[in-house]
Amino acid sequence: MTRTLPGGARAVLRRSGDPLVPLLLLAVGALAAAAYGHVLTWAMIGGLAGYTLSGSV
Repeated sequence: MTRTLPGGARAVLRRSGDPLVPLLLLAVGALAAAAYGHVLTWAMIGGLAGYTLSGSV
């Protein structure tokens, strides 16, 4: 039994190989990381401090 994809899904799968798609995803991720950089920094520091204080190091 073969499955057929709707026309829109087929177009999305075909476009997913386009080099522009990963570039756009990377750009969106970079902008999100830049916008929340201070939060990510404090989250990493807190995680490392908790790891150190737990005696795991």
